[in-house]
Amino acid sequence: MSKKLQGNGLWESSRMMLPEHRTQILKSNKEIIRMKKPVLHEDEITLINENIARSYAQKETVEVSIFGEWGNRNEIGVVTSIHHQTKFKLELDLGYEWIDFSEVLSTKIVESEMDFFTD
Repeated sequence: MSKKLQGNGLWESSRMMLPEHRTQILKSNKEIIRMKKPVLHEDEITLINENIARSYAQKETVEVSIFGEWGNRNEIGVVTSIHHQTKFKLELDLGYEWIDFSEVLSTKIVESEMDFFTD
């Protein structure tokens, strides 16, 4: 007897996929990876604003965690400008970047290396 007629052989032997099925499978795989922006607690928002203001006023280096649908990223730099409480300019090693406040997940002040060597 043929292998096609045994067990699940009829379906196993026909490996045809419609283009619509392939498109839907790829779309659903991307949706699994896509992340949703978390809702921040009021205390975290206050801390973010304080660290950005401190970096701007005292020219201290700050690490900013930025939300992205396909993955979060971290940038390290100094805040050089704040635009109407909607976005701020982060001066990086190679240029600068405007970052929306709504996309910031967390911030922290980076201690300078000189602080570790003082006696």
